[in-house]
Amino acid sequence: MDHRTKGFTLIELLIALAVFLILITLAVPAFTRSVQNTKADTEIGDLQRALNYARLEAIDRGITTRVRPTAGGSVWTGDLTVYDGTGNPANVLRVVPAMSSGATLTLTSGVTAIDFNNLGGLSAPSTAVVISYVLGAQSRTLNVCLNGRILLGGSCG
Repeated sequence: MDHRTKGFTLIELLIALAVFLILITLAVPAFTRSVQNTKADTEIGDLQRALNYARLEAIDRGITTRVRPTAGGSVWTGDLTVYDGTGNPANVLRVVPAMSSGATLTLTSGVTAIDFNNLGGLSAPSTAVVISYVLGAQSRTLNVCLNGRILLGGSCG
């Protein structure tokens, strides 16, 4: 009679487990980078769309529109609000959700609001605004030029 057993030996199972763990060890960091990359693209895209929206509303309405942190001050990673006019809370046009935790958003020194005039140009501040976004190893740069153009990764020069 043949008494062979069916199944795997302990050595075969340990080798398969070792191969699986090596593959997981290689895949998790790549997946984490991919998730951070996607989140960074989404958040900087949301900010770019909000700035474009404010610019187009200024042109369409023929008045100044303002983008600033909802809480005021210079903390741009929280909710951002687009206002009709010079920031009267009764004239909110759009609210942009806060950035994810761990993300930092740095603007040109002293910028507490970005105003677009009725021609779509930057009326305040009086110089181009450079916005730097960092999330983990991911970084993005957004430039708001004096003529109102909003450039991802480019420069106003």
